[in-house]
Amino acid sequence: MEISYGHIDGIKIGQIFETRQALIDAGMHPHREAGIWGSSKHAACSIVLSGGYEDDLDELDFVLYTGHGGQKNKVQVVDQDFSAKRGWGNKGLVISYESNLPVRVIRGYQIDNGPTSGYRYDGLYYVEKYERVRGKSGYFVCRFYLRSELQIQPLENQLKSNLKKTYKSAPRAKSIVDRTVRSQRNVDAIKKMYSYRCQVCGIQLDAPDRLPICIGAHIKGIGFPTRGPDEVENMLCLCPNHHDQFDAFAFTINPENFKIIGLNEFNDKKIQLNKKHNIDQQFLQYHFDEYEKHY
Repeated sequence: MEISYGHIDGIKIGQIFETRQALIDAGMHPHREAGIWGSSKHAACSIVLSGGYEDDLDELDFVLYTGHGGQKNKVQVVDQDFSAKRGWGNKGLVISYESNLPVRVIRGYQIDNGPTSGYRYDGLYYVEKYERVRGKSGYFVCRFYLRSELQIQPLENQLKSNLKKTYKSAPRAKSIVDRTVRSQRNVDAIKKMYSYRCQVCGIQLDAPDRLPICIGAHIKGIGFPTRGPDEVENMLCLCPNHHDQFDAFAFTINPENFKIIGLNEFNDKKIQLNKKHNIDQQFLQYHFDEYEKHY
C-alpha cells in the first residue's frame, strides 16, 4: 500500500468501516492486526485503537497511546523499544513527532470511545511527546502523547452520531480553570520568591533589557494527562536546562528531604528553599514515582 499522510480523499471524519479489511481496501490502514502503520524508515501514517494495551488512556481529543511489541494475551511480558527490528512501528511514531506529520487515528468498537460496531475514522492527530517508561506490568513501554487537530467540542460534534451511548466527555472544568488562573500571577510569584535563581543550581541568567531568565515549572504537569493544580505549592523556579531535565525525568527531588537525585553535579544536595514556599510533598512524590519508572 502506498504511503499516505493526512486525510484520504472522499473519507470523512466519523466514517465507519465494518472490518479491518474495509480499512485496507480504503487505503486507511494496511494491517489486519498491527496497530501502527509506520516503520523505522518512514513516519506513521495511521494507528488503530482497539483496546490491546493496559497503559493506554483515551480522552477522545487526547490519547496516551502505548506502542507495539512484547505482549501475550494482552499482558506486557517483554520490554518495548524503538529499534528497527522489534520497535519499527514505535520508531515510525517517533519520526512523526520529529517531522510534525499528522497521524490518522481510527478507533475500534472494542474501546469505550469507539463506535458500537466496526472501526471509525476520527481524524488527524499529532504526536506531542514520546517516552519509554515502566508500564503497569513492570516492563518498559513506549508511550506517545497524541492530540487531535480539533478541539474537543468540534470533534464530539463530528463523531456524535457514532459515539456509544455510554460515552462521557472527560472532565475539563479544572483544566480550563488552570489555564485561566495561570495568568502569570503564580509564575511571577515563584520567580520573585527566588530572585530569579534556579532552585537546583542557584544560577541567575541575566538578559539585557528584561528580567533574568527562569521558568515557573509545575512539578505535576497541569495539562493532559496528569492535570495537576496551577498553584505555587506545585511549582519550582528552575533555569531552562534544569526545567527541561526535570520534565524529562532526568532527575527528581526526594519528597522527604528535598535532596536532588540523578544529577551528578548536584546529587544528594538540597534544592534551595524559601521559607514562604510551602511545596506540597504529594507532588514531589508523584514526580519521584514517575522518575523511578524510567530507571
